[in-house]
Amino acid sequence: MKKIFLSSMLTLSMLLTFAVPLFAAPSIQLVINSEVVHSDAPPVSVAGRTMVPLASLKPLKLNLVWNADKKTVTVNAPGAKEILVLTIDKKEASYGEKTLALDVPAQLNKNRIVVPLRFISEAFKAQVEWKADKNTVIIRSADQVKKYKKLYQGADLVAARKIAVNLPSKDENTLHNTEEGVYYQYIFPEGEALRYYSVVGNLLTYYEIKDDVKHLVWEGVEEDSGKYTKEKGKRPPVDKTQYFFLKERVDNSVTYGKVGAKKPVTQALPDSASVLADIIVSISGEVRKDQMK
Repeated sequence: MKKIFLSSMLTLSMLLTFAVPLFAAPSIQLVINSEVVHSDAPPVSVAGRTMVPLASLKPLKLNLVWNADKKTVTVNAPGAKEILVLTIDKKEASYGEKTLALDVPAQLNKNRIVVPLRFISEAFKAQVEWKADKNTVIIRSADQVKKYKKLYQGADLVAARKIAVNLPSKDENTLHNTEEGVYYQYIFPEGEALRYYSVVGNLLTYYEIKDDVKHLVWEGVEEDSGKYTKEKGKRPPVDKTQYFFLKERVDNSVTYGKVGAKKPVTQALPDSASVLADIIVSISGEVRKDQMK
């Protein structure tokens, strides 16, 4: 018996003939912990049920052991004592001492094991959302559920903003800072956390967070005059009220306040401050406005 990872799980000798046909579900996007998963085995549709390949769940760091004789796969999740055992074409799976029912049995499709979405939620205690209007499946691992609740529903604006700037994004800048003196800055619309500017010198990058994914929407290189020598993407409209948080590269302090105000505040960062997100502090009187239900 050989342990194998999700990205290279099965060989051609494991193919089976299915009683229930599998059809590729058109343009289904899979997002796990804010990472858009690109896989050679996309989600499929089985008898009206959306099935997700275990191979696509690599961000959950699952390990698998395949038993070709018994047609079973044993799944080990990080931090979980229970072992999950799936049997191909069987509508039951064992999870520790429990027996879990599957709407549709685990199956093989193009050398990949596929399982129903409902099963993922039950077996791995993950939070699963199906955005039918966007054909998107969103999965949040059990250890990340509280974080996303703070991001979307939390009244703590500072906590939500720190989560937002720390979310991963695979979008990369194509423009570059051209100033010699470098400082770092975040700019948020008043009361909001789900969209913001990240500033490095004179390079501004505008991000929006939608369906757990952080998108780079616009970037621009700014002159002293406030005009942009270079731009890419759609420049967002200027918000009526914005707040900034600025840190010089060599100074362990943060300057913050209302954009355009004449009297910003400068204060020393605590010794515990270790990441750039720590420059985001509370603004007196500011209340969160973009909480979601």
